[in-house]
Amino acid sequence: MKKIVLLLVAVAFAASPAAAGSKPKKVKMTAEEAQIAKQNAAIAKQNELNYKAMKDALPLLLPSWAIPVYFTMHQDDKDKDKKKK
Repeated sequence: MKKIVLLLVAVAFAASPAAAGSKPKKVKMTAEEAQIAKQNAAIAKQNELNYKAMKDALPLLLPSWAIPVYFTMHQDDKDKDKKKK
């Protein structure tokens, strides 16, 4: 048992430099890559706005019996927002 523990300690000690690794170097973006990143950020913002609009429009699509359930579920979120302010 003692040999197994010592073997595990030796393996962990030998593997520690490999596990640490080196940090990847930051590479400067070219003008084209910067433009693509800017476009991706704009698309992400638009997607977020669309998601919020769909989420807000959900009660319009729900059947009448599910609307009270939906508003009850989201009442806790509104209460938390009021307490933060």
